[in-house]
Amino acid sequence: MNRLKNNFILQDISKVALFLGLLPTLIININYLIAATEGHVPWCVPYWDSCTSISATGREGTAFVFFKLTMIPVAFVYLWYWKLANNRLAAAGYSSKVILNLGIIACIALISYTLALGAIGESFRLTRSLGIILYFSLTYLNQLLILYQLYKRKIQDPSRQLQLVLCLLILCIGILTLFLDALLANYDDYEDAFEWNLALLLHLNFLCAWWGWRELTHPRVIRKKVAS
Repeated sequence: MNRLKNNFILQDISKVALFLGLLPTLIININYLIAATEGHVPWCVPYWDSCTSISATGREGTAFVFFKLTMIPVAFVYLWYWKLANNRLAAAGYSSKVILNLGIIACIALISYTLALGAIGESFRLTRSLGIILYFSLTYLNQLLILYQLYKRKIQDPSRQLQLVLCLLILCIGILTLFLDALLANYDDYEDAFEWNLALLLHLNFLCAWWGWRELTHPRVIRKKVAS
């Protein structure tokens, strides 16, 4: 019975991870295209041209509305994912609620950032800054915590090493940006590109998690037996 329950949890979490691996990245890129088409941001490839920030794409026009209507529901999908991950780890003996609680804070932070985007005033600027920092930081921290718990409980997730590589890459880029900010007077010319790429890597990790959770539910051995 417990095995059946775990399989249902895993099937759900793999689909949610796939959703988070694809949809947020799709949303911010569509939002950029809308904003560029309406003339609110320049045309470029923001991942290396560093012509605009993610936030700038959602401040005006149709993109202002589109970003809010899409990202606020996505924030609750993140929360659902952390809940499912917490449940899966709990089934393997994990008794803490740290991952779920951090996920709740990250969800609130993302919603606060999204609602404050485009609003004028110092308090809204502070809300945006705190919101995006908490969202990125806690999402990244939760990804690391899940990897640690998978390792600690000897859960054979085939994507674990790839996720770890992505997490280390994100960490290295984050540290690099701190050094560049301190050393380069024109760091602002590159900051936006780093932001776009860090967001992309963060969501690539969800795609890796989708692969891992799916393999845990339907191992290759089982699939081969069914096929034969």
